Amino acid sequence: MGCSRLLRRLTCATAAAACAATVAVAGELSAGALLAVTAAGLVVAGVGLARRAGAAAPPVGRRGAPWLVWLVAAAAWELATLADDDRPTLSDLADPVLAHPAARAAATLGWLAAGAWLVARPGRRRPG
Repeated sequence: MGCSRLLRRLTCATAAAACAATVAVAGELSAGALLAVTAAGLVVAGVGLARRAGAAAPPVGRRGAPWLVWLVAAAAWELATLADDDRPTLSDLADPVLAHPAARAAATLGWLAAGAWLVARPGRRRPG
């Protein structure tokens, strides 16, 4: 049982490293980077849906309020950029940070780690 878990983790780490390397090498806004990120995102989302990740997790309640504030602020900023062409979008602000390949690779690994954390949340409740 332990070997299977180790093999699964090694496979995931190898796939994540390959995705991050592809994003770093392919460059910004390239078809290769888009394909790598889309494929990895679809796999993580598919695993999460199949496992019903988070179904047995306790309700978020008030702990989710800060995340809701961040989400509303980001949406408001993006809506404001539609009205004012002189205002930069969030992706425009992130471009200088993500211009370096190593930063893009690190951001990709962080994005995949966040997805893996969400997938690892408790699955469906077992009848007791």
